[in-house]
Amino acid sequence: MRFDQLDKEEYRDILMYRLEENDHGDYPFYIRRYILENDLVHTRHRHDYFQIYYITRGQLKHRIHDKEYEMIKGDLFVLPPYVPHSVENYDHVSCEVIELEFKPEFINQSFAGDVDIQSFVDFMYIEPAMVQESKLRQRLSLAGKMEGDAESILNDILYEFNGKKPGFELMAKALMLKLLAMVGREAAPECHRSDNLVDKHRESVLRVVKYLEEHYAEKIYLEDAVKVSLLSHTAFCNVFRNVTQKSFTRYLNELRVSKAKEYLKKTDIKMIDICSKTGFDNVTHFNRTFKQLTSMTPKAYKQVNR
Repeated sequence: MRFDQLDKEEYRDILMYRLEENDHGDYPFYIRRYILENDLVHTRHRHDYFQIYYITRGQLKHRIHDKEYEMIKGDLFVLPPYVPHSVENYDHVSCEVIELEFKPEFINQSFAGDVDIQSFVDFMYIEPAMVQESKLRQRLSLAGKMEGDAESILNDILYEFNGKKPGFELMAKALMLKLLAMVGREAAPECHRSDNLVDKHRESVLRVVKYLEEHYAEKIYLEDAVKVSLLSHTAFCNVFRNVTQKSFTRYLNELRVSKAKEYLKKTDIKMIDICSKTGFDNVTHFNRTFKQLTSMTPKAYKQVNR
């Protein structure tokens, strides 16, 4: 399979970014650290290069193949050429990321032209972390020493690129190969580890689910759930995602919206009171979250369900 085979006909009308358009000079790779400010949205687009996206602070939403995923600090994804995706701030909160982009031939000149994608992927040791339509691996959650090492390597690549001292491209290539090997090593056993974690700690997640059912009207933070689970922060987030197929925030919001639907269908209480009874801070937050999850405003939902 060649990379150009990912450039499907149905994607042709989607905005395409090319590496040379970054206005960074005639280099086969590009890296930057930047902040996605409040309400910033990168609309659906594609690239003709590989992209590594690493979250250093905050949260964002990554949408790929019409599915949306929440990403937090320590999360990383590898996106191959031509695959449509988009990113945006999570709940209007700023997010800091490191974005690394590179041409396949930068890693090895022999992969230029009609390259077989599997040979390239095998060489990079990142097949498990690749985002492919046949096997969607939308993110890799790093933690502990791995998180620190990956971020350090990305910062070193950023330093080399910004300084452009003699030999910086060779240094960057070596660092990138190290990063890709680390990512592949971390990702390869991830499914097996996740299955073991789920089996071992399913009861912890069910305990949290029961807690949310009983306390959804109150202020609940992620750390509250972590304490109830009796797990570490990282273990809880991983297991909760695997058991519920949702992030903690998504699950809590969906629970609150489902409770709000019952009030809208069966009562005539004011919106501000529904907010209070379902755990939303204010009517604006309630309206926005409700519409995100149902594609309708609370008022419209009430009108069609009465």
